[in-house]
Amino acid sequence: MLKKKLIKRVVNDMKYRYIILLALVNFILSSTLFQLFRINGAMPNFTIVIAIILAALSTSQNAYIFAFISGAMQDIFLGRMLGVNFMIYGLIVYLVLYLVEVLFKGNFMTPLFLMAIGTIIYHFVFYLIMFFIQSTIPFSLMYLKIATEIAMNVLIGYFIYAWVFKRVHGYKLGDFNA
Repeated sequence: MLKKKLIKRVVNDMKYRYIILLALVNFILSSTLFQLFRINGAMPNFTIVIAIILAALSTSQNAYIFAFISGAMQDIFLGRMLGVNFMIYGLIVYLVLYLVEVLFKGNFMTPLFLMAIGTIIYHFVFYLIMFFIQSTIPFSLMYLKIATEIAMNVLIGYFIYAWVFKRVHGYKLGDFNA
């Protein structure tokens, strides 16, 4: 009995280690290599994509750990204020967990909707926070960048979500006969 509990704890700790490693790799790649793939000054936000996929297809704990570690690293190393990304990614995971309860995870429209909503929420909340600390950028200048990022997140997020969905559930996304 004690041995089973110990093995279960080790396996759970390993899962958290993989989530932390995923957050570290995502941060390193997003802040270095993926900067080369900008379109209209925007690049896909892989933190939003991975956090949404973890919230929809994994446990809520894994999604929160990933979101909070990724947000904290962005705030510490790249941000102007501590806690902004940390809070926004946590809010996105919370809302996705709420939405996933009423959405069918196997529908091909679900990842499209979740990625678009997640990106819109991120930029809306970030803009509000920057507005209240009086450090805003005119929204008209950001419109094209946000629209481009939404399109990239939806496109990339769909393919990653479909691949993870097939690995988790054993059938293709949108295959209602499985």
